[in-house]
Amino acid sequence: MLQITELAQKYFLKLLSKKDPNTCIRIKVFIKNNTFKGNVSFYEIQKIKKNDIKLNFKKLDIFVEVNSLKFLENIKIDIIQKNLSKQLKFIILNKKNIKIKTNIRNLEKNINKFLKNIINPKLLNHGGFITLKNITINNIVLLEFHGGCQGCSMSNYTLKNWIEKEILHNFPNIKGVHDVTLHKKNTLSYY
Repeated sequence: MLQITELAQKYFLKLLSKKDPNTCIRIKVFIKNNTFKGNVSFYEIQKIKKNDIKLNFKKLDIFVEVNSLKFLENIKIDIIQKNLSKQLKFIILNKKNIKIKTNIRNLEKNINKFLKNIINPKLLNHGGFITLKNITINNIVLLEFHGGCQGCSMSNYTLKNWIEKEILHNFPNIKGVHDVTLHKKNTLSYY
């Protein structure tokens, strides 16, 4: 579960004391440049989404975007003092980090082989292929479509109804599959 240090909690409370009383803190994780980024922002309590997860800390409630919670399981948020400024830092807590990295490297090798031999030959029928961009420490596979699949209106359907099912079936350790392609329809797009 997400941890927030005492120092970070005090920092949040100090920032909130300067805001409207109906302001809260919301955390969302998003993909940028094929890596996961944490976003901590001020939010009006009325604009919190119904499915956001409320986490209770000593003097502080923090809301987490529902799809982001799975990425925050082994994360600690702390404050790092740099020169004259303070910076929030997302820290991975898992002490088995080296073992996880080794497992991920092995998974990457096997999934790349699977994509090359099983998935891409079928996608080539439409002039496309996919590449593995990354596997997160939470075993989420990040894929990128290319050729006729990049910008294709059927790429999400193909991902969810075929590729993801095949990967999850053949690699039980994988928790999910996400498309990180910047889809833009082009002359190569199949549909």
